[in-house]
Amino acid sequence: MYKKDFKKLILLMIIPLFFPNYASSLEFDDVPQGFWAYEQIDNLTNEKIINGYADNTFLPDKLVTRAEYAAMVIKTIGQENITIETMYSFEDIDSKHWAWNYVIRAVNLDIIKPVSDSYFYPDDYVTRSDVITFLVNILKSEDITKKEAITALQNAYEDFDDIPDWFKVTAGKAEVLNVIAKEPPREHYLDYDKYVTRAQMAVFLNNLKEKINSYLQEKIIEEKSPKKGEGIIIENVTAVDDVVTIPARTVLPVMVIGQISSGDALPGQMFNARFANNIVDYEHNILLSRDIVLVGKVLNSTKAVNFLRNGELMFELSAANKNNNFTRILGVAEYQAYISESNKVKKAAKQIIKGQDFTAKDGQILYIRLFKPMRVNIVTGEVLD
Repeated sequence: MYKKDFKKLILLMIIPLFFPNYASSLEFDDVPQGFWAYEQIDNLTNEKIINGYADNTFLPDKLVTRAEYAAMVIKTIGQENITIETMYSFEDIDSKHWAWNYVIRAVNLDIIKPVSDSYFYPDDYVTRSDVITFLVNILKSEDITKKEAITALQNAYEDFDDIPDWFKVTAGKAEVLNVIAKEPPREHYLDYDKYVTRAQMAVFLNNLKEKINSYLQEKIIEEKSPKKGEGIIIENVTAVDDVVTIPARTVLPVMVIGQISSGDALPGQMFNARFANNIVDYEHNILLSRDIVLVGKVLNSTKAVNFLRNGELMFELSAANKNNNFTRILGVAEYQAYISESNKVKKAAKQIIKGQDFTAKDGQILYIRLFKPMRVNIVTGEVLD
């Protein structure tokens, strides 16, 4: 699965489920409140992502197996029921194993890789480098240079010289993301090749949850905010909350796709177009995006008569909305629009020689004038009426 696709998966609500064959408790005999990972263990056991044992212990120093790791991560990202695209067959784990449903989904999502085509090794242990690599692969992180990664690691870890060159950029990104579990008294040691304990895994997964929640909040804020961009600035717009009104007689540049002419166009004839640029206000909020698909419909055409009149076209435009339905933005009654001259040379020629038909060629910009105001939601980008 591609990284960008997996990022979409983690932007889902977390759906915690029980670990099989474990007893749940928020207080463990071996995890006192002063324990370095107490808060993270408490968070994840409360959500049933990692649970304790029947004797009221958590065993924080117990190493995490590959099967347990697969189950923990799948629960954390809420993908217990995701459709399995590829079914694998291993000689050392099958559908009777308690973690099979987690393992097969984790392999499908590239959370963990089989050791070979035939063996998964569910009881082998997971290293810190395995978990760090996974977190960096799925979490949003800015590209950093090798030099920046090395600087981050040098400032944080005394065992920097032991970190292999192939792992330094990944580890540097993880350090910048602040997702690495740092257990005292070795918080200044990356210990990249050491196996992960249950306490460390609780910290790693809690960090993952916090990042996911942070991304969800960012996404919500982004979806509720106007889209910004450069473009053609429209004057005299008025705004009420998220709704902006473009005043009547505003001129909008539309680029024709294909060709249309007053000489042979018939009422009902369709043509394609798009805005020549983003239409924005003075705050650079995008009112109408250049990416909007426009479909034109000829309402009326008047052919040229030599030395008497020039040809004219009247048409309406409709814009594709998010559901690929079309919303009329320049309509018969509401928003009639005539083609204005887009070429000063051609306009001058028409002043001398009357009776010229108007032909809009592919890529040519037509300037249309609104007869009535147009209201647009600048958050959704949709035309309201």
